[in-house]
This record gives sequence, C-alpha cells and structure tokens, in this order.
Amino acid sequence: MTGLRARATAAFDEAVRGLRSVPLPGLENAAEDLAACRARLSGPMRVALVGRVSSGKSTLANALLGAPLAPTGVEELTFNVNWIGHGPRRELTVHFTDGRPPERRDPAELEALTVRARDGDKQHRRLLRAIDHLRVTDPNEHLRAFDLVDTPGLDSVFQTDSQNTLRFLGRTGDDVRAASAAHAGRADALVVVFARGLAANEEELLADFAGPGVGGSGPVTTVAALTKVELSWPQYPDPLAEGRRLAERVMSAPGARRVLYEVRPIASLVAAAAATFTEDELGDLIGLSTVDPSTLERRLRRGPFFATREYDDLPVPPQRRAALLRRFGQYGIWLAAGLVRDGARDAAELRAELTARSGLPGFRALLTGHFGNRAELIKLRGALDLAYRLRDRRAAALGPHERAVLLDACAPLLALDRDEHAFRELEVLRLYYDDALAFTPDDAADLLRVTGEHGTAPADRLGLPSPAAPPELLAAARARLGEWAARDLDPLYEGRTRRAVQVVRRSYERLVTTVREPA
Repeated sequence: MTGLRARATAAFDEAVRGLRSVPLPGLENAAEDLAACRARLSGPMRVALVGRVSSGKSTLANALLGAPLAPTGVEELTFNVNWIGHGPRRELTVHFTDGRPPERRDPAELEALTVRARDGDKQHRRLLRAIDHLRVTDPNEHLRAFDLVDTPGLDSVFQTDSQNTLRFLGRTGDDVRAASAAHAGRADALVVVFARGLAANEEELLADFAGPGVGGSGPVTTVAALTKVELSWPQYPDPLAEGRRLAERVMSAPGARRVLYEVRPIASLVAAAAATFTEDELGDLIGLSTVDPSTLERRLRRGPFFATREYDDLPVPPQRRAALLRRFGQYGIWLAAGLVRDGARDAAELRAELTARSGLPGFRALLTGHFGNRAELIKLRGALDLAYRLRDRRAAALGPHERAVLLDACAPLLALDRDEHAFRELEVLRLYYDDALAFTPDDAADLLRVTGEHGTAPADRLGLPSPAAPPELLAAARARLGEWAARDLDPLYEGRTRRAVQVVRRSYERLVTTVREPA
C-alpha cells in the first residue's frame, strides 16, 4: 500500500501546486486545505470511540492503551473530546472553538479540563465551554498504531457534550447527517461502544453515526465493543461467555450487519485494571486469595457493603477493599483472587492472565486486523472525501472563472480516484455489506480475502500459509483468476453483482502480475 500512498501524495502535491500557481480571490486558503488533507496520509489512523453516556468509552480507551490516559468515573464524566496520539513526551494542548490559538497546558490538568465543572469559579466554566477538543500526546507504544479519540456521550443530558462530539466527528447538532466543513472527517474509523444489547436508541445511534462523513462507512470502518460484561457476574459465572451471547444477539438485529463488521464483548474494567493495578493492590489480592472462595463470593455479592463493612473473615480492611472495588469491580476481584490462588502471584503473570480473560487481546486483534490491514486505503479515502467537501464548499462561493481554476486544480485527485483499483475493491466491499450482491458464501470469502481482510501480503490474499514460494503463489493466483473469469461469463451474475465479479477478477489479475516468477 506504500505505492498507493506515494501516488496519492503526488496527486495532492500536484493539486496544491496548481492552486498556488494561480493566486485568485477566494482561493487564498484552498491550497492549504488540500495540504492539510495530504498531511493525513502520513499520520496514524484515527479511531474514535462513540456511544452513550456511561457506556465505558474512557475505560475502554485506558484498557486499549494499557495506561490511565483517559479520566474515568462513575458519573457522566467526559465533557470534552480527548484526542490521544503518540508523541515523545506526555503533553496536553487545548484547542478552542472561538478562534484563539491552541494553548499548551500542564498534562496534570487533563482531568480538570475533561470533568464537568459543577462547582468552581465562572472563569473555569467559561474555559470548559470554549474548548473544542483536547490533544494529548504520550510515548505509549500502542499509540504508534492509531490515534484514539475519546468522546462525550451522544445522549448526554448536557447538550453541549453531544454537540462537542457531533462537531468533532463532522456532524451538526441540527442535522446529524450534515457534515460540518470545519470538522469533517476527523475520524477514519469508529468503535461504537455499547454497555448492553441492542435497543431502540442503539439502533438510532448506528443509523446516525456509521455512514460517510462521520468517519465510518458501514462495516468496512465500524466495529462495536460490548463493554461492562463483568456486571453480569455472579448471575453468570463466565461473563465473557454471556457477553458473546449478547454480541450475537446484537449482530442478529435487523440492519446491524449493514453498519457493523462485528461486536466483541470486553470486560473492560478488568482489562484496564490489569494494566494499572499497584503493588499494594497486588498484596491485597494475595490476601483475599487466602479466603475461602465461597466466603469471598458471598462478601463480593454484597456490592458496596464489600467496601464499607468490617468483616472478620476478610484480611483486607474496608478502605483498601474500596480501592480494589473501584479498580477491578466485583468480578475483577473474584477473578484476580482466583488467579492468584492458582499460582499467578507475580504482577506480570497476573496482568497477562487478567488481560487474556478480559477479551481485550481479541478486540485489539480486530482493530489491527480489520482496520489496520486497510488503514492506508481508509485514510486515503477519507482524505479524498474531505478534499471534495472542502472543494465544493469553496466552489459554491466562487465566480465562474475561479470555480473553473479550482476544479481544474483538483483534477489529479479525481484521476487518482478513477484509476486506483483499491477504491473499486472498497466499493464492492460496501455493496457486499449492504447485502446488495448475489454472492455465495464462497464468493464472499474470496472477496474478503483478496481485498485484505486477513492481511495484505500475496499469501494472505490467496489464503496460503506464509511464507509461500513464488510458484505456489502463482499457481494459486492463476487458479483463482480462472474461477472468477468463469463467474464473469456466468449469466447468473448480473447487474451490480457482475460488476463486482469483474472487480474481483481484476484483483486476481493484479495478483498474478505481482507474484509471477522472474524470467
């Protein structure tokens, strides 16, 4: 995909040069608009977490990053959009809505600038209301793969919170389907965060926030996390198994597969605790592991009483139990104590076991696989779409001559869009997820594989183990090409399905060229 990025960068450069070479009224900032779009190609993919209030977005962010970078709490906490990216050091920059320049602040102020000010002075409340978003950089290694955007709840009773999210993601409050030119395309992909199964409000959320303009393009760029599955304990001894059942129910809801690729359950509080518990908390868990399991379960079932009552049969005092309950939750304490009892008394081993049992590794693999394999293409598609929106907005206010100059300068982008086969693959994927293609299960499996669902190397696209020798790759590519050439001649494939067949056939033709043995 690096060749695609090089061609895309060259197309944007040509468009920028074309605009800068013909300075005309009304086009003063058009070149800078396109240059900003081009800059997105070299940056990491931007993944936004969206969902309802208290769905666990910030806890999931901390679990994904393995560090407490996003403030969390039991109340409606996230007030401003937090954009977290990789950097050489921990820094916090405040971006405003009123046109003033960004302002560097002490990273220790993040929570104060994120949490709603119910009390305090008027000046601080005015500051919070003027914030567009907060940009956090951190040397966290997980942030090399993607920027993570933590957003306020979309159903917030405080409408400003929802407006912050809508504006950042490229939506307006009056019409959530209308792009805001100033903020369109901020996210390349979405993680929709649910705390329960699909209900009417979640269906509306999916319909409103999984389309082009918000960063998602249906299942190609939108997945979901079913969080807080640990709350089903002790009714369900294995909360993750119950979470998988609920996730299947979500995906079986009408229309879900048209907007979501997959729903994965995560015991997000357990995952976040695995990364952040202290040595003192490990000592307390070791103490609780000595308690008879039935006694510990009975005490944990009491919920808040576990953190406040004096119990002679628990070796950890209430205040320290309260800290454990905030960090791990009831199920997390039960699970951790059991793991310690089974021999995981070392902090590193306990962290690894808790993480594995939280469902987080599978979700990380989903992000890096489903999104990551197509990250370059998704970023480019978003950059082009944003460039077109900015072009059209400016063109609407120009005279005929200036409009012609602008459209002519953007011609290299249109040529890139027209000529790149990867965009045709993306279009076919969207049709497939919309149930608009008469593909058999084998057809669909081939489509997903050849378009990079399982990896972008030739062996991955052909379904062969890696490494595979060139003769084996070539034989497989030619065999698949023959199968799709036959489909192209089959009268059962017609209309959009036939055009999709032709795109897949072309994908295999390109693979044959790529893996052909040297003369």
